[in-house]
Amino acid sequence: MFLDKGAFLARESYATIALNRRASEHVLIITLSRPEVHNAISLGMIDEITEVLAEAAGDPLLGCLVVTGAGEKTFTSGGDLKEFAGLRTREQAEEMSLRMQRLARAIRNAPFPVLAAMNGDAYGGGLEFALAADARVLDERGRVGFLQVTIGVTPAWRGISRARELLARSTAFLLMSTGEVVDAPRALTYGLVDRIAPAGAALAETLEIARKIASHPPLAVRTIKQMLNVPLGDADEDLEREAAAFAGAWISADHWEALAARSERRRGRYTGT
Repeated sequence: MFLDKGAFLARESYATIALNRRASEHVLIITLSRPEVHNAISLGMIDEITEVLAEAAGDPLLGCLVVTGAGEKTFTSGGDLKEFAGLRTREQAEEMSLRMQRLARAIRNAPFPVLAAMNGDAYGGGLEFALAADARVLDERGRVGFLQVTIGVTPAWRGISRARELLARSTAFLLMSTGEVVDAPRALTYGLVDRIAPAGAALAETLEIARKIASHPPLAVRTIKQMLNVPLGDADEDLEREAAAFAGAWISADHWEALAARSERRRGRYTGT
């Protein structure tokens, strides 16, 4: 499995991220590891995270993936503007945007849940990156904001699409058009984050959630994520889709193992089938 050292891995070390595999908990941690530039997201970081996601998808028992930032003050400051300053043509700008949007889509479509442990501030593209996750926990000292407008650009990394899903339209408009930075309580009120952690405890609190998720039968968890990703459509189609998802989980080996484990007062031994 991926969580076993070396399995599915093309390499053991990365230039912009660090991995921590917690095999016994079925949890994988990705740390954005460029503290010297406030964990700014470079093209290389985009590629490395994309690579890890693709490889991790090969583990049917991976229960949860957590993304956090190195250091104590910043989750990620957003795109690496020093590197991106070399993008001078429309084609180059579009390719950079699409490259990160593909990563955001990969996070959304990953078979396992992805949680953002926001250990500090997240600005611009950094906030967009966090919004790609299934849920977000923000340090109580953290601040967030769509700062793109302050340098004369628009959100480029699926932030607008996610804001449409998570925020009231007027709230999204005001945040993006003013470039306002908001503190943790307001971020929670607006729906930008889901939990606020005590100072220095964002990763610990996120891992507690991840372990709880990963303790459940993975097929059921993955099906829940998949179903929530499907937009509401025709009422009859929605009914049939939900019934089919439930039936698939009901006849799974993991369902019967979960019932047996509950009856026998032991931990379940799940296979993801």
